Amino acid sequence: MGRSAHWAKLAERGSYWGLALTFTIYRVLGRAIARLLLFPITIWFFITGTKARRASHDYLNRIHRAGALAEPPTVIDAFRHFYSFAETALDKVEAWTGRIAAERIDFPNQYELEQLARSGRGALFITAHLGNIELARAIGTNAGWKKINAIVYTEHAQKFNSLLNKMHPQSALKLIHISSFGVDTAISLKEKIDAGEWVFIVGDRTPVSSSGRVVMANFLGSPAPFAIGPYMLAHLMACKVYLIFCVRKKERFHIYLEPFAEKIELPSRTRQAAIEKWAALYAERLAYYTMKTPYQWFNFYNYWGRN
Repeated sequence: MGRSAHWAKLAERGSYWGLALTFTIYRVLGRAIARLLLFPITIWFFITGTKARRASHDYLNRIHRAGALAEPPTVIDAFRHFYSFAETALDKVEAWTGRIAAERIDFPNQYELEQLARSGRGALFITAHLGNIELARAIGTNAGWKKINAIVYTEHAQKFNSLLNKMHPQSALKLIHISSFGVDTAISLKEKIDAGEWVFIVGDRTPVSSSGRVVMANFLGSPAPFAIGPYMLAHLMACKVYLIFCVRKKERFHIYLEPFAEKIELPSRTRQAAIEKWAALYAERLAYYTMKTPYQWFNFYNYWGRN
């Protein structure tokens, strides 16, 4: 498989427009019809998304070799992967409109997050395109715990903010578009952390900027590029760092929260090695959770970037 276009060039097709369409259907026709229409919508994306299908097949083969799938993946498995992604769009809408009942959510470490909120401390949360992180963020904003800032790498942040305001006008979530990390960005985010706010950032996407630096880390059996941004940011913020993921388990949702570091330090003399260490640890934990729910890791492009 040849090297694909950067993921950001493919993002609009499967993210904003898919979510906007789902929200419109949900608002006009209701949940039952929206769920029914997921199937033909998924078929259309599956048929027309040649590069995404290839990426899905490549990923599923890797997860099979890692032991998460008993049999080699088929076309049906790839479609299931696509359909799982479509389901998350509906889950996002329901999360932000407050339609997911608390009894459908398993959050074993919720008390730790509540303690953090009461402490008034800011924190950095590193997540991924695994499952539906929107549910975890919605819980936080709906409960009024903290103002949550989500860093996004595409230029669609304003559109997403507008859509989110329609779904949940009282949302405390703010999407922050960043193409590259500079001094101004660092100062702005440091102020938010110092004010006791929380910052969410994904660790499984590389920078949009061509000058954005990456490090290689083993992920599902092969080296893959990971952005250094989350670890540089954590170093500059000098705050506690968590990993957080939210996945669907049939009709329930499970939120995984684990402490990642009290503080990430990157000594100037050994900075590259330190970043590689943290990226490798993140990739290891991401692989662990991905293996639990293999159809819920949503990066439909040539993630490993190999021929």
